Amino acid sequence: MTRTITIAATIAALCATPLPAKETPPSGDKLGSVQGGDFKAARGIIEKKCTRCHSGQKIDAALSSGKDMSRIQKEMERRGAELNANEREVLGIYWKRQNPLKTK
Repeated sequence: MTRTITIAATIAALCATPLPAKETPPSGDKLGSVQGGDFKAARGIIEKKCTRCHSGQKIDAALSSGKDMSRIQKEMERRGAELNANEREVLGIYWKRQNPLKTK
């Protein structure tokens, strides 16, 4: 019960704050579907799909603290976030590039 309340409170706290564009690294290599290695494609997906319910600050905080973003993404999809195969690929690569030391 406490976990459900914590999750609900977290979701409620994450709504409606846009992602700051200045924190996005300008480019990278081996980024699959991210055109030209441009991280803006990943941030565009995050802004379009994730910030419907979560603030950009919360997502950036999770990235900065080394959270397993792939696991979080799967959980959010289980809860109703809709991503197509290309968006999943782009975000998967982006999460790994933002936290290269995370192995799983």
